[in-house]
Amino acid sequence: MKKSLGINVISNVCGVMPHTIRTWEKRYKIFSPDRSEGGQRLYSEDDLVKAKLIVSLLKQGHSISTLASQSLQDLRSLLITDDKDSFHSNKMLTSVSTKKLLQHLENFNIDLIASEMQLIRMSIGAKEFIFEIVLPVMHETERMVAKKKYSVTQEHIISTIIRYQLGQINLANVGPNIDRFALATPEGNMHELPILIADIICHVNGVSTCYLGASHPAVCLSEAVNVLKCKTVVLGVNSSDRWDFEKNIVAYLKSMDKYLKNKVIIILGGGIEVNLPDFQFIENVRVIRRFEEFDIMLTTFD
Repeated sequence: MKKSLGINVISNVCGVMPHTIRTWEKRYKIFSPDRSEGGQRLYSEDDLVKAKLIVSLLKQGHSISTLASQSLQDLRSLLITDDKDSFHSNKMLTSVSTKKLLQHLENFNIDLIASEMQLIRMSIGAKEFIFEIVLPVMHETERMVAKKKYSVTQEHIISTIIRYQLGQINLANVGPNIDRFALATPEGNMHELPILIADIICHVNGVSTCYLGASHPAVCLSEAVNVLKCKTVVLGVNSSDRWDFEKNIVAYLKSMDKYLKNKVIIILGGGIEVNLPDFQFIENVRVIRRFEEFDIMLTTFD
């Protein structure tokens, strides 16, 4: 199995410190990671699964010495129903945390939002933080703004705090360079938060990225993709009052295709299915509506 996950991916997903993982490797021979050209440890998906199982079993009272020599199948067989109770307990904890954050936002308690969100981020894995905290808070805030129960200012407050906390997640960007994804938004689209989230999801799944930021003219983005030799471009294309997906996306992709020099795949995050012309260099356009769908796609990415 290909080994492309950095130690920080294992650390963030499993909630254990990198030095603990290194100890498991050196003292107990649990892992045998490969090394990148720069000397960074590289783990496989099976290593990640094994680490998650070990963390669950340690919480149930097993010792690391008794788990170290067990196979994946043996570790799975050791799991007991308490683990299911723990899973539901974690779900309840993140649900309560989400409600607290929204209550603080309702009362404009900015400091409480920031401190609470930081505590949550440091207590759970990166993927869980995104899917159990960030996205539910963002969706509920958008809903409350639409119902005029929250103001646009409150939406900006929570977006700013989320953006800062996402910036504190430090995951290794060590996937194969030949498979790097470029992440950007089209010119006029200033919604950067979705591609920030997509960037982290890529790293959790061992996919290397070139994060290019928001609002790129088509010619500039194509030139960057040509030089960086990215085969996949993820475009955040959520509509707003300043940028309309249905009106702009076809012309934008046509312009991109005009300046591309290599074949690329385009992933439209947040868009809808539209009729597209044939392109010369854009060989496939895929629309992904939800981050969960993007995450599933990356787990099967080869």
